[in-house]
Amino acid sequence: MKTILKKFAGNFLSTRLSQLVVCAALVSASTLTLAQAGHLDKSFAKGGIFSFQLNGNDGNSCIANAVALQSDGKIVAAGQLGDQSGLIRLNPNGTLDTSFGNGGVVVTRIGGDIEQVFGGLAIQSDGKIVVVATAVPQGEQVARFNTDGSLDTTFGAAGVANLPLNGDLLALQSDGKIIVAGQGPAFPSASLARLNSNGQLDPTFGSGGFAPLQGFGSRAIALQSDGKILVASGGASLGRYNQDGSVDKTFGIFGQAASIALPSAIAVQSDGKILAAGADTSKVSATGNSTGFALVRFNSDGSIDTTFGAHGGAVTGFPNTTVTSAFAAALQPNGDIVAVGEAGNNNPLTEAFALARYSGSGKLDPTFGNGGRATTGFGSAADAFITSIVLQSDRKIVVAGTNGGTSFEVARYLGQ
Repeated sequence: MKTILKKFAGNFLSTRLSQLVVCAALVSASTLTLAQAGHLDKSFAKGGIFSFQLNGNDGNSCIANAVALQSDGKIVAAGQLGDQSGLIRLNPNGTLDTSFGNGGVVVTRIGGDIEQVFGGLAIQSDGKIVVVATAVPQGEQVARFNTDGSLDTTFGAAGVANLPLNGDLLALQSDGKIIVAGQGPAFPSASLARLNSNGQLDPTFGSGGFAPLQGFGSRAIALQSDGKILVASGGASLGRYNQDGSVDKTFGIFGQAASIALPSAIAVQSDGKILAAGADTSKVSATGNSTGFALVRFNSDGSIDTTFGAHGGAVTGFPNTTVTSAFAAALQPNGDIVAVGEAGNNNPLTEAFALARYSGSGKLDPTFGNGGRATTGFGSAADAFITSIVLQSDRKIVVAGTNGGTSFEVARYLGQ
């Protein structure tokens, strides 16, 4: 009998020990997964970051201003390479796609011998790449590139559409028409313009393809699913325009909705609510800089959604920083919000990539980074910031920006 009991006890203890080991392993794996969200994806490029500098690093500006995903998972980034515009395409693992341009890179002056910078970027359903550049004094230029990086000469005039505007905001409609925003010199006030898919002005939009904007300038643009156009202005307000370019007077007060933040990004939720992200203007540092990310959510009619954050807004500072602003934002399929920008100090200069993730209710997600925030520093004397964001289907977060203005940067972070 003692032998039987001893054997039973041994089996019981062995089983319980195995269960505890399995449970511990599950807890450990769960903790590891949670801890990884917001960390650099080490399987991408070099330690999670792709960096590109001009030969010799001669001080010429290299900044990635926009990033987009192709349907095959390749990543396209646009910006400035020296005194020219640049496009870079990466494979999903962060290496240069040598089938694109010259070894993965396109450096061009689409306007001739004029310094210009690609600012906005969109990828058509056929894979062609649409970009907008500002070239002074020529104005705004929209160009389209083929999937191999060559200029699409069937678009506009030999691949380029010239507009009497200065700006770098671009949005692509589902029917292939292209909307851009900018200001002067031919139009002293800020304006929208719409091009047909062939690069010619759309005469059905506004007056001859142009429509005036309310507010002061333009800082961000987005399209609703019904085709209405949202534009954030420099006056800390959001405006909405109908598909024909006219002001949508059903939105806010005569087409404008005031924001507590200076918006740099707009994202439209599937339920029609509108998120604006940017800089906290309620308080600034001694040097006059914003000290936090600021998010505001509007109902579809332009009223403040008081169920979001604290009375409609969420402000997030980063510890031990005096310069903090959000420049872009994206929505995850589960309703979470990822905002990105910069966080750091002017003195000493130690600005870093900054990310924050929020739940759909506007609360910081404690499973992301450190209490909802994540930063990537580049050492002392760094002036690093993120300009653009796009989310992969696996929730990984791809961002573009610069380190010190001399390095074209694309980074990928884990999202779960």
